[in-house]
Amino acid sequence: AWAPFVTSLPGEALTDEEWSAEVERAMDSSSATGILFETEFASVPSLKRLTDWVATKWFPAILKTYEIATIKTGARPVYASSPEEGKVEILWQKLEDFKSVNVGKLVIDISETGMTARRQMIELGGERSLQGENVFVRRLADAAAQAIEKGLAVKPIVVVPVIEEVPVVPEPVVSTTVASAGTVVKEDDSAGPRGAGARRSSQRSRGAKRRKEPSSPEEKPPASSGEESSSSTWQ
Repeated sequence: AWAPFVTSLPGEALTDEEWSAEVERAMDSSSATGILFETEFASVPSLKRLTDWVATKWFPAILKTYEIATIKTGARPVYASSPEEGKVEILWQKLEDFKSVNVGKLVIDISETGMTARRQMIELGGERSLQGENVFVRRLADAAAQAIEKGLAVKPIVVVPVIEEVPVVPEPVVSTTVASAGTVVKEDDSAGPRGAGARRSSQRSRGAKRRKEPSSPEEKPPASSGEESSSSTWQ
């Protein structure tokens, strides 16, 4: 049965058009000659060096992984060859009557602009996929990243679209008061004594106490009752 899988890898997010192309490619990969992997390079300094590295360095390391090493029955990847520059073929074989029978191969095409991997079935039977091919597909993404780190390929330049920022004009703030009845009433700036035309009183001097002065110098304060009694007794 055909079962797709999605792998999360570091890098730029895909657009809707790129996702549609990836889904279409995944649907085509269920065929006997479907493309399983595809990546892009800005350039490849030497096709021969990259081809030799995939066949002699990368493939033996994947062959020793747990997922591939524990395949006991059926067809399994056996060896990788490079029939020409820019092409690596990984052969799957199975044992029948003590004889090795070629079942299919994974063909990796390397160009100056990218790398693709496609399935090529030799023995057409009930199986349309190679056992353990998903491991190689996942590890091919790591192979592309390692090739860039080792200088065997150049990372493509991603053009980020420039989004023009539209300035946001803030809306004027309206001061409102919520009345007890639940209605919202706008405050009137003309309300109050100032709005009615009243003027501010003149500024008063602070800290100086005003004393009341007598109206004329002839006025004197009345004598106390004690003084009046003493004068009458003396007479």
